[in-house]
Amino acid sequence: MYSQPVGQIVADKTGATTKNTDEHSNTDYQTRQTLTVKMLNGPKRGHTYRTDNQYTRSGAVDQRYRVGQQVFISWQDKARTKLAITNQKRDTVIVLLIWLVAVVLIAVLRWRGAVAILSVVANIALFLLAIELELLHYGASMLWIFTALTFAFTVVTLLLILGPKRQFGVASLATLAGTFLAYGIFVFVLHITGGVGLHYEAVAYTVQQPKPIFWASIMIGSLGAIMDETSDISSALAQIVVETPDVHRWQLFRSGMTVGREIVGPLISILFLIFMADTFPMAVLYLNNGNSFSQTFTWTMYLGMVQSLVSAIGIVVTVPLTSLLSMVLLGGRK
Repeated sequence: MYSQPVGQIVADKTGATTKNTDEHSNTDYQTRQTLTVKMLNGPKRGHTYRTDNQYTRSGAVDQRYRVGQQVFISWQDKARTKLAITNQKRDTVIVLLIWLVAVVLIAVLRWRGAVAILSVVANIALFLLAIELELLHYGASMLWIFTALTFAFTVVTLLLILGPKRQFGVASLATLAGTFLAYGIFVFVLHITGGVGLHYEAVAYTVQQPKPIFWASIMIGSLGAIMDETSDISSALAQIVVETPDVHRWQLFRSGMTVGREIVGPLISILFLIFMADTFPMAVLYLNNGNSFSQTFTWTMYLGMVQSLVSAIGIVVTVPLTSLLSMVLLGGRK
């Protein structure tokens, strides 16, 4: 199934280890290993070759290979007598993990689990479609494309998860309103401050205009947390209406605010932990190479912190929005 040559390591001979220390007193150890690789596909299938590999103990930009691992390789000459390992073949493990997640979801949640998997697949398809459209326009219409993607994500996900109910209308309207309200606050603050100190060039792996890429990530990043919150609150209030049809609408609003206060703290904490996990390795690398904390924060954490703050604002303002829409649309006694 692979057009790229794939091999399997059948023997490993480890050489001497050398110690390296840089000007910042960072110490690492480099080791050379000689590997015997057996080809698994292509015209050279079954043939064995020897190649060298250097790896460091830190494993920042390389890795140690072990017997039994499958690897992607590239030929170094036209006669295909010399090869080099380009990377480890990890897709088998990824497919296995995806399968296990699907099995557990269906086993525990049954039909709901299958719908959750379907929503993820649908969102991946929508995201890939948005990327293709963005590439066709060379990034010129990125914000408009991702604005439309925000609507599509919201409608498709909540429609599959909640079904065509009034609860779906509440969650959809509240999600979109909260997302774009938080985004509007972000744009307004940038306007009055002139965006001073916001270094868009710190966006990782940017090959186009970094500003619209970051603005689009703000929009999509806020959407996930807000959608989680609105579905929780609307589900709780819909259940209250089912069990107590004569509940007063004002009581329904207050119940929504109570539920919102309970989940706002954990949601914001989760956002902060995700942000820390994403930036921590690069921050350590910056600090270990002689950069000050302020410089490290600016170039590794600043944009992530802004994104987390915008999402937190969206989480907070969505609580009264969802409660108000639930009071109006879900029913109850006037």
